[in-house]
Amino acid sequence: HGFGFAVRAALEEVRTEFVLVVQHDQEFVRGFDLRGALLAMSAHPEEVKYVGLPSVTTVQYDKVVLSKFGIRIARTLGFGVPLMPLLFFYDKPHLCPVRHYREVVFGPGSAVRRGEFIEETLGKAQRADILENGMEVHRKYGTYQLDEQDERGETFVVVRHINGRAYLSPEQRLARGWPATPGVGA
Repeated sequence: HGFGFAVRAALEEVRTEFVLVVQHDQEFVRGFDLRGALLAMSAHPEEVKYVGLPSVTTVQYDKVVLSKFGIRIARTLGFGVPLMPLLFFYDKPHLCPVRHYREVVFGPGSAVRRGEFIEETLGKAQRADILENGMEVHRKYGTYQLDEQDERGETFVVVRHINGRAYLSPEQRLARGWPATPGVGA
């Protein structure tokens, strides 16, 4: 049924106010302020409806958006945690109110169809709307990325994609004489 409908089916079992969506080929490489992100969504439900977790491909999101689309976006501390506006609803790991998923992402008139990814439907529609109408329409989407930074101002990577074809368990890596975790001790 595709990723979108898999998420929709999983939501039938959810009994919490928020959900953390993680695809099978993503892994956490660092902790993050989960409590702060949930508090931001609780305190600002009309503005913060999605908090994505940064990956290698999104850590310089503001620079990519400026270069690719000519839109200047900026990190905000106004919601209690550092957030960067997103022009796109990514399928990659994110937090979202269950109600938003049920009423908006999969609600009446949903662009998500069987066999499709949410980012390929809603994500593209959101980006097109923002490119046509400006960041003024971002509020209705409420998509942000957590933007915790180091002392140099670089955003921490929280998740990364696992290459399923090249994946080796820690035990398999050690048997080859490699570090148990890629990038650690190398």
